[in-house]
Amino acid sequence: MSKPTSNKDTLRVKAYKDIKSKIIFLQLKPGEKIFENEIAQDLKISRTPVREALLILENEKLVECDGRLGFVVRKLKTKEIEEYFSIRKAFEAFAAPFIIERITASEIEELKKNITEAQDYLKINDFNNIVRCETKFHEILWRATKSEIFFQIISGLSDKFQWIRAIALSAQGACRESIDDHKKIITLIEKKDSDKLKRFIALHIERSRKKYALTQGLYM
Repeated sequence: MSKPTSNKDTLRVKAYKDIKSKIIFLQLKPGEKIFENEIAQDLKISRTPVREALLILENEKLVECDGRLGFVVRKLKTKEIEEYFSIRKAFEAFAAPFIIERITASEIEELKKNITEAQDYLKINDFNNIVRCETKFHEILWRATKSEIFFQIISGLSDKFQWIRAIALSAQGACRESIDDHKKIITLIEKKDSDKLKRFIALHIERSRKKYALTQGLYM
């Protein structure tokens, strides 16, 4: 029999989700101080669940405790960034043949709808929803592999990938370029060209890495 969720647990989860969302969508930027009182006031809760949420996020390597400032958003090290991009390349290269073999017509339509939505958000400069669309696009591809093990492993890194993706997309012209890349990915899937898909996804990720590097002075 599962243990009932207490009000304290609910408030901690509420604070956790709020702070994590602010970090991932760059409302709280790397190196920026997190004001616990402000978050507590905004959420209309006490500081205790906010502090508990921050300890969870510290364990997830999204925040760190600075002796002078208190909790701040972590700045990712260059080595970490390179490794995250390398892992993405390896995982998505693994996924490409399975996507070609197993993707359904409805999933292809879902990808196309995703691009249409992203283009609409681009027109109104809605950055948060562009990032959400970008993340969802890749999650559709991951699901299309029909590999539960692959999806389970890569989903565990999804938040970090989304955070890094948001930083890369904040570079000038990055959103439009990424959407164009996604159109090309769909074309290669429909052509069932596994080798070209694998190479192009690697190129897509490398472009993202270069866009991330352009933001280095802002976030590192």
